[in-house]
Amino acid sequence: MNLRKKLGLLVTVAAGATLVGLSSATVLPSQSTSNTVAYAATTINAKNQGMVGDAKTANNDALQSMLDKWSGSVTIHVPKGTYLFDAGNITLHSNITFKFDKGAVFRITGGNRVNFVYPSPEAGYSGGISNVTWQGATFQGDNTAKGQSVFTQSVHHATNINFDKCVFDNAESPTGHYIDLDGSHAINITNSVFTGFNGSQDFKEAIQIDYSNKKAMSYKNKGDQYDNLPTYDVTVDNNQFLPVSKKSGQVASYAPNPIGEHAIYGHGTAGIIHDVHFTNNTVVDPKPLMSDGVATIHFKGISNLWITGNKFINQHVLGSGNYIYLLNSEPAYTMTNLNITDNTFTNVNPTKQYVYLDTTSSDNPMTDVTITGNQATAQRLGAAFVKGNFPLTDPSIDITDNKITKGSVVATDVTSQQTITNTTVHKPTTSSTSKPSTQKLKKRKQTNKSEKYVSGLNTQHAELKSNFATYSLYNHIRGHKNWNIMKYNWKKQKKMRVYVDMRATADSGEWYRIRFSKNATTKYWIRKSALQFDQITIDEYDRDLTLMKIYPVYTLPFNDPMLAKQKGTTADISERRVTITHRAKRTDANGTVTTYYQMSNGLWTRALAFDLDS
Repeated sequence: MNLRKKLGLLVTVAAGATLVGLSSATVLPSQSTSNTVAYAATTINAKNQGMVGDAKTANNDALQSMLDKWSGSVTIHVPKGTYLFDAGNITLHSNITFKFDKGAVFRITGGNRVNFVYPSPEAGYSGGISNVTWQGATFQGDNTAKGQSVFTQSVHHATNINFDKCVFDNAESPTGHYIDLDGSHAINITNSVFTGFNGSQDFKEAIQIDYSNKKAMSYKNKGDQYDNLPTYDVTVDNNQFLPVSKKSGQVASYAPNPIGEHAIYGHGTAGIIHDVHFTNNTVVDPKPLMSDGVATIHFKGISNLWITGNKFINQHVLGSGNYIYLLNSEPAYTMTNLNITDNTFTNVNPTKQYVYLDTTSSDNPMTDVTITGNQATAQRLGAAFVKGNFPLTDPSIDITDNKITKGSVVATDVTSQQTITNTTVHKPTTSSTSKPSTQKLKKRKQTNKSEKYVSGLNTQHAELKSNFATYSLYNHIRGHKNWNIMKYNWKKQKKMRVYVDMRATADSGEWYRIRFSKNATTKYWIRKSALQFDQITIDEYDRDLTLMKIYPVYTLPFNDPMLAKQKGTTADISERRVTITHRAKRTDANGTVTTYYQMSNGLWTRALAFDLDS
């Protein structure tokens, strides 16, 4: 037997490139039909090839040069580091595997955009590249005053493209997608995380299932050939689509709309999108889409669709009009084999229905539709689970065992299954608190003839004035029965904000009940003059706005000296379109301004609860 074939010898072929095994040997014919030659796969180290992970040096040219140099089958090992990119395009070729170490990040910032281009110099399903795999990759952007920074995968006529254990973090185009699949097939997107969408075209998806058409492309590569072929055979399994969150947990950027498409080219004469599996994914807090004909998941002209075993959760965002919308716009095409099964919907609360089936031709309804085993927990009942604009009575349509249970807002914690590189876990800090010393309290008769108490939300706070140490702390307001001055070591107390949950007006003056940390159980009374509340200015404001996010609703602006009470959340308001009557601007001791709106029902909430662009 040929000794090279028998032993699978490893050889070094160049600096930074190593032959690493014979897991998939390439067999070439020799002059003798009984002999074969086996070649090992090539692995190269990105840093050895000129890439720099210092978060400062642009890596566009280094990556492109590496790809051009190693134009055959290659595995690219990306060591730990932050690899910055400028605006530009990176053109890939067939037979590439990217393997990222933990902590290896491709980074884009400054409102720049990088397109990873999958070229298609010929038409047809074999006209593009094939066998590209990203393992453990992180694509990190940001959204700043300079704009949204973007990474996009523009996949055209490509085959066998795989993303596994990847992170697409705050880098989706406001007018486009993270992954754009155009006339491609054999696509697998698994175990990955997609975060953040600040869409000026808010119906766009993280994963676009589309056609080979110039209009459909995220990036129009010079020399590409188009033929309107549809994408098919797509598996999106066990991924998470999450918002970018503030320290408070509120949404800074909505979760991406996970998957879908909105156009058919050439009336589908070259084929229709088919064989799409969206399974076992988690979607948290996508942007509410309220217009007719849109939804969180939207497909226009599709067959062989499975939306199965997913978790759809709203924590801080109100629901869309429809959550899933399937549309047949082609009279000559029948959408068939549509499966929406065994999904859970938590706090989604759509204003219309969970699933809507729509056809533009009443003579061409959908067939072989299975919508079963779905479970929803809703704050309010009233929305149907499934509706259609055609009779859902065909024997091939099975719509059964879909349950909607009424309940209060369910607290559902979702932890990212991959590290999100620009998110820090902020642990709550406990302020130092001097406990009162043990002291004997005097028994006193009440001298106040009049006392009036008003409670408020206990998370409100005020600033201690600079002369706070000249004030006494009381177990109750002065003049109340058995009031006493409490011993307290002010020297250990720094100037800080204190939490307030009650105020009192009495013959002895005006008072507030305070505590020195949010979770403290010991409370004191102090005179009003010891506290400095935030400055609040209120003016008339006439505007109609749409509620989008779940925020607390108050009787007064939060931190008003009169103390606001909470009256539920914006999710309790039946109408999504409301009239604003007043605007309040609250300025804290650091100069930070927070805006609140008063609705026509008299209640106040954060301006961030509304779609301010509407």
